[in-house]
Amino acid sequence: MRPFYFGGSSRPLFGVLHDARGAARRPGAVLCPPFGQEALRAHRSLRELASRLAGAGFPALRFDYSGSGDSAGEPGEARLDTWVEDAAAAIEEVRDSTGEARVVLAGLRLGAAVAALAARQEGGASALVLWEPVVDGAAHVEGLRAAHAAWIRDHAPGAALRPDEALGIPLPAALASDLSGLRLDRLEAPPAPKTLVVGGAEDAAWQSLWKGHTAVEHRPVATSPVWLHAEGMARALVPGALLDDIVAWLAGAVD
Repeated sequence: MRPFYFGGSSRPLFGVLHDARGAARRPGAVLCPPFGQEALRAHRSLRELASRLAGAGFPALRFDYSGSGDSAGEPGEARLDTWVEDAAAAIEEVRDSTGEARVVLAGLRLGAAVAALAARQEGGASALVLWEPVVDGAAHVEGLRAAHAAWIRDHAPGAALRPDEALGIPLPAALASDLSGLRLDRLEAPPAPKTLVVGGAEDAAWQSLWKGHTAVEHRPVATSPVWLHAEGMARALVPGALLDDIVAWLAGAVD
């Protein structure tokens, strides 16, 4: 793993590049994380996905969005368009770092929406994996606020609810407005020539994305929600079989 900063000097982004291993030479991979507590809880799974991609010949770049993690910017300044631009910068960085023009993207939850929007904006992505994508941003914001209210009720009864916070993570009004306008199902066409969409069988939203399109595969999976689990924040769940499936699908998509 190689931690470093990339992007413009006015807004450097923190990333970690997992160098490809083995004989196979495959496109660079950019991994787009979820938002807030979901990103914290899914960190180990995305790190493991990057490691497995590297082992399969994909140099894989993980990164923090502007205003989050170790990247520059204030959390209160976060915007969805900026995060899509960050993903675009990560695409260019992995191309420059590896000398490989081809690139694949994978995103989890809100990161899946960011990956899809970046792939559409930049073009040229060879393949795209959307893992439990946030399809309806307004419903996502509502869920974040409901989870925050439940935590306050259970752990700090009587404390004032702040609309600009979600489980200890800033949720500024501008970002909440951006997310509330997000509807991934309104993209008319899949943003990559090959797209895998995976999620729990009980959730119909992600299964509606580009339904019937020959370039899109929908795959229901039985997996623990690594971004929100009953065991609590102290335990990180890694769905190894699903990660292997994603790596194998990507390898088949680009070979």
